[in-house]
Amino acid sequence: MSLIIGEVVIAYNAGIGGPLPFRTVFATILSAVPLLAQAVEISRWSAPPNEERLQPRTQCSALRALTSYEFSVISATLQPASDSAPEFCRVTGQIPPEIQFEVALPYQWHKRLLMIGNGGYAGENLESPGRKATRDQAVKSGFVFTQTNTGHDAAEEPLGTFAVNRQKLLDYAFRAVHVTAETAKRIAAAYYGTAPTRSYFMGCSTGGRQALISAQRFPQDFDGIIAGAPVLDFVGTTMNYVSIQQSMAAAPVPPAKLKLAGEIA
Repeated sequence: MSLIIGEVVIAYNAGIGGPLPFRTVFATILSAVPLLAQAVEISRWSAPPNEERLQPRTQCSALRALTSYEFSVISATLQPASDSAPEFCRVTGQIPPEIQFEVALPYQWHKRLLMIGNGGYAGENLESPGRKATRDQAVKSGFVFTQTNTGHDAAEEPLGTFAVNRQKLLDYAFRAVHVTAETAKRIAAAYYGTAPTRSYFMGCSTGGRQALISAQRFPQDFDGIIAGAPVLDFVGTTMNYVSIQQSMAAAPVPPAKLKLAGEIA
């Protein structure tokens, strides 16, 4: 294991290709990592060439029968191979009350699971371009992939408006990632006949916060964690928006300059 401390803190998880010296490994990256960049990072990794690969032991559509009190499988469909991903089984479902999830299961599996986190107030469309690109690259690299919207739809409940519902707030705070990881592992076990031997989580900003709180509350969920730019002081961050808005009101930035700044960035 190697560890670099400074602007970037990276811990190499030897469990990817060797023994794991401790249960959970952190990589805290103090810069934002967009989803498309995560897809690029995944593409740089590959399983050891002689490692055993598992194939499904049941049909993709049979996973619909896993519906139970704990969760509902809405669809389980075989996705044909494309330029971005090989053939895989795509499962979508819901965990009560409103936690939407997706699990993507490749035909050739190296017994590892990867989950990605959310951004901002979450509630994302699980089929957004960036999330699909990350999913496709994960499947291409042989991972079972999973993600969640954390229990609300941002299109219907924008920003933090969902938080007036106590259960949705708890799901967003910590529960959704945990129960989605558990559900994904159960689905993988049903499809391949064995559960994942290694599970990893990768997230930035809100996803970084999710990574850290998962390690604190549910240390058995993941063997390796990448926590990028975690939002640790949510109240302080939100209060800072007030001063930013006051400054913007006092000295407005014309749309043309914002456009220019975006192009330079």
